Amino acid sequence: MNTRAARSNPTSRLPLVSVITPVFNGATWLEESIDSALAQTFPFLEIIVVNDGSTDDSLAIARARARNHSRIRVIDQDNAGLPNARNRALKMARGAYMALLDADDAWLPNHLQLAMQAFERDPDLGLVHANIERVDADGARVNIPERSWHEDMDAFDALALRHEHVSCPTAVFSRAAIDMVGGFDPRFTGLGCEDRDLWLRIAARFRIRFLDQVTARYRLHPASMSAASERMALARQLLVAKLAVSAQGARLVSQMEAMIDSDLGLGLSEQGRHIRAIARQWAALHQSPTDRLIQRRFIGALLAPCRSLVPQYLPNPHRGRS
Repeated sequence: MNTRAARSNPTSRLPLVSVITPVFNGATWLEESIDSALAQTFPFLEIIVVNDGSTDDSLAIARARARNHSRIRVIDQDNAGLPNARNRALKMARGAYMALLDADDAWLPNHLQLAMQAFERDPDLGLVHANIERVDADGARVNIPERSWHEDMDAFDALALRHEHVSCPTAVFSRAAIDMVGGFDPRFTGLGCEDRDLWLRIAARFRIRFLDQVTARYRLHPASMSAASERMALARQLLVAKLAVSAQGARLVSQMEAMIDSDLGLGLSEQGRHIRAIARQWAALHQSPTDRLIQRRFIGALLAPCRSLVPQYLPNPHRGRS
């Protein structure tokens, strides 16, 4: 993207990239998140902060930043959930491209520059994404997921079967894609997976590009692992139900149901509930016996009880999955 040429054009007043930042009680990290957008080497952006019924200082922080930066707009609404908050921002957005930045995440300075260069090279792309650095509540690095994009596998299939993953704080997508497939589905409110549902709809009609480098910091939060696992399982069941009635998704339903069992098995392994984890992975393998990821997970579940005894000699079965 030729930022020098664009900067010299004073008639170009509409922002090219609309940054979508919903916040619900995210005062602790909101300012850091906003500042990471303002610090982008690609300067042609607007930031839309949607305060989704916060009871902390989120709204005050957002308004204070907006008073000092004309590129920030703040929307205040009653709590409606993440999909609705993002959709509210999408309706207000003026950019030709949209970028997700939740209130507890942050971008590296070149995030938008790299994404927009990818769109410039291939204007028909619907979505560009990259890798993340996971950090804890204090901002200390936890890890960087090992990710790649399997060019030999259809993007829709890879996303549906969870062989590939799009990290939300790295996602930049076109207005053309949203206009064609719609926004976030409110039926996923409180469950999760509203992002993957959107990525699948985009992948069904557009090409996707993965940038093999870290462009964002994703914050991990302590939570009830079992509650999160059960909630995500419900979200994935809803996703399967949606895909079952679509021409492109119907053929993958059995494999997706197997992956739900496999993901639940991973959660059980992490909780130390090894017998139940093995049972889940066996059920997944029975449904989708040729899936190599599920095969590896089943073997990992069998080995997990031994891992604490000889951890230095056993491979990590979760490697590459986030």
